[in-house]
Amino acid sequence: MRKQLTSLLERLKKELPGFLTAAVVNCDDGLLLSELSIQPGIDPGTAAAYLSSIVKSNRKAIKLLANDAVTDDIIISTQQHHFIIRDLTTLPFFLFVMTDRKEWLGRTKLVMQSFETELFNIMLKLYPTEAVKAAKEG
Repeated sequence: MRKQLTSLLERLKKELPGFLTAAVVNCDDGLLLSELSIQPGIDPGTAAAYLSSIVKSNRKAIKLLANDAVTDDIIISTQQHHFIIRDLTTLPFFLFVMTDRKEWLGRTKLVMQSFETELFNIMLKLYPTEAVKAAKEG
């Protein structure tokens, strides 16, 4: 099953010419479940740990401010990069993609969205108890 995650990230990379890094991350502990990077010097594991705290904070803020609305994406842009987080809100996981600034942000979001159902199904098979736990909490 983990090969399915790696394959998904490889296919996602092929769709995005400005691709630098991607990871599937456990939001609860910030640990990587799968990663792919073509950029030397970028540590997806460290990024995942920090980004998981952003996702958790976002979930709390949305619950408080937006009546439990569902977050599609969290986007952070710098002068050189886009960081896009696709939160699988009904599961404790998220997909993180980092691209260069030349990559069209809209296309990145669409590509990530196109892989969401497949990713969700893989995660349900890999971590069924997490899915049941998330459903009870939600």
